Amino acid sequence: MSDSGVTLIAWTLAGALLGAVLAIPQPVAPWEMPSLVLDRRAVAASVRRSEELSSKLSEGDDVDRLQGLFVDHGLAEIDPPYTRADYDTRQAEIHRALEALDRRGGPDAFTALRARAVVGFMEAFPDPSRSPEGDLETGTLGGFGEILDRYGAVANGVLVAPPMTVRAMYKARWNLIHRTEATDGFSRIEEQAYWGWLALHGWGVPVAERIDALKRYEDAGGRNAPEAAALFDLLERRPGRAARLLETLYERAGQLRLRNLALGALAAVPPRSP
Repeated sequence: MSDSGVTLIAWTLAGALLGAVLAIPQPVAPWEMPSLVLDRRAVAASVRRSEELSSKLSEGDDVDRLQGLFVDHGLAEIDPPYTRADYDTRQAEIHRALEALDRRGGPDAFTALRARAVVGFMEAFPDPSRSPEGDLETGTLGGFGEILDRYGAVANGVLVAPPMTVRAMYKARWNLIHRTEATDGFSRIEEQAYWGWLALHGWGVPVAERIDALKRYEDAGGRNAPEAAALFDLLERRPGRAARLLETLYERAGQLRLRNLALGALAAVPPRSP
């Protein structure tokens, strides 16, 4: 037999042995959440939609006023404390400017203004962990950097969250400043990016909030939500239920990883949640 033939047989046997070893049930500690995975085509379509909406914004004094008030709010965020009276005055001015915008352009104008804010932010801060320069950039970023830190989107000064998650978080901040529900106007992929990051990677967030976020993530069609639900069962010190769910997922998908996680769940001692 030639040397190449011997080598081929050796690799074949090694592969078979490795497969046999992997097939043996072995507990794996199930403490790592599945990663947030977003459909690239849906992300690209959402970005294009925002850019299209932004381009449709009709300029006017009301737009200039709202953009100025938004920057003022951001400047106030990073230079606390500001008085309640200052906050209420600024919110009243935002309300009046929004009414003027609605009279001129209707709901579409509000949507276009929000899209411009998000598009402009992503152009100015492709890496929002960098330090802003000047009052305009500083006010545009505002306290958003603290939000990224709080939810684990930035680690050791490096952005680790997907750009779509950053976009969605900034859009939520813009909504709240304008007295609108955080996820108002979100597309399906934006909801996945927002709630999915909070649920799967928001280690600085109370578990109850993350579990609520996981439900919203699943409702938006997010991937791997049932597996994450099992890991939350572990964090809530319900290893039996976690193991049963992981076993059910294994029976459906046939992934050995899920079987091993189910075995690991039974032997795991849940750490205290952060």
